[in-house]
Amino acid sequence: MREPRGPEEWAGFLHWVMEEAFGPEHFPINISETAKLFTVRKYPKDPITIVRGHDLPGLEGMLIRNEKQNREWAIFFNQNNAKRRIRFTLAHEFGHYLLHRRQYPNGFRCQVPDIPLKDRQLAHLEHEADTFAAHFLMPIADFSQLIGKSEFTNLNMIGVAADRYGVSLTAAIRQWLRYTQHRAVLIVSQDGFIQWSEASLSAQLAGTHFPNVRRTPVEVPESSLATQRDLTNYPKDGVPMPKGTWFADHEVLEMGIHSDQHDIVITLLMLDFET
Repeated sequence: MREPRGPEEWAGFLHWVMEEAFGPEHFPINISETAKLFTVRKYPKDPITIVRGHDLPGLEGMLIRNEKQNREWAIFFNQNNAKRRIRFTLAHEFGHYLLHRRQYPNGFRCQVPDIPLKDRQLAHLEHEADTFAAHFLMPIADFSQLIGKSEFTNLNMIGVAADRYGVSLTAAIRQWLRYTQHRAVLIVSQDGFIQWSEASLSAQLAGTHFPNVRRTPVEVPESSLATQRDLTNYPKDGVPMPKGTWFADHEVLEMGIHSDQHDIVITLLMLDFET
């Protein structure tokens, strides 16, 4: 059997292995144990043997050689991060091991995501590791059983999925956006400006998204819910917003929450809804 290629194939292969061993209900995945057990059996000459937290200023995590056993690997994560963020970091570094360790024997030191990467090759590798982590933690075949491709959703339903997989709400929304048929847009804003945004394929094709906000700051509309600090008072199934609020020619259903921990607003816009 050939070795899997690419992040999605690797994630699918590992889920097949886990289903064979533990059955379909193996969520949330024990990432550190899976990484160590799988690699010591699959790659006994250079397995992952250490998974440990450390103070890592400016870093999310690292995949490096074990100092005492050079043929072994270690994953270190920033222990000061939230638990669910740490889980994504662990999966990300596991992805680097599976996908990139042979080409990069010195490993990886992964910066916080707020720092843009100027090196295109490195940005590509980080994107692949993120893609692996998302599909490994939240396989679409399972996710779509919770929320169907054509099913309308809200933050409560996506929150249930986030709990199932042990990931942040933002990570769960991003994975849902990868497969939904609806026009939907995720916006993360701070201090009244959009920091970054992602959109479903149908929203991108319709032109209802914000593709360049990392390069050109975009102000959050003054009449939107995202300008309100106390968003927890609003229903998580959304509030209709008229044309001109977010997009000139489209009404949207806006829903969002304010994260006190990171002082950001997480907004989900749904364009396919019935008033």
